[in-house]
Amino acid sequence: MNTLLTKITTYLLGGRSMLGVDNLPESWGWVKDIVNAIDTLLYPLLIVVGAAGMIYAVVIGVQMARADSTEKREEAKKRLINVIVGLAITIALILFFKLFINTILPAFVKPVEEDPTATAMIRW
Repeated sequence: MNTLLTKITTYLLGGRSMLGVDNLPESWGWVKDIVNAIDTLLYPLLIVVGAAGMIYAVVIGVQMARADSTEKREEAKKRLINVIVGLAITIALILFFKLFINTILPAFVKPVEEDPTATAMIRW
C-alpha cells in the first residue's frame, strides 16, 4: 500500500520500518506478531469507524433538519456535536498509534545486561 500517509511517515522516520519491531530480540517474536496484527487492523478499523460515524452524523443531521420543535432541534444539535467530537478523537487515536507505534514499543523494551541468558524485559 503506497499511500500518501505511508510516504509521509516513511520520510519522517528516515526510511525505517513503521512498526519499530525490527530491532527486537529473536525471543520477542510474539511481540512482532501482535504489533503486525495491530498494524494490519488499524486501517480497516479507521475505515469502518469513519464510515459509521459519518453515516450516523448524516442521520442526526437529517433528524435535526426535520425536527418540529426547537427542543428536538437542540437535542439533535447536541448529539451531532458529540458524534463529531467522538469521531475526531477516535480517528486521531488510531492515526496516532499507526504513526508512532515504532516510538512507543521500543520505549517499553530494554536489554537486560545483568543476566547473560536473558534477552529483554519489559519496563513498567
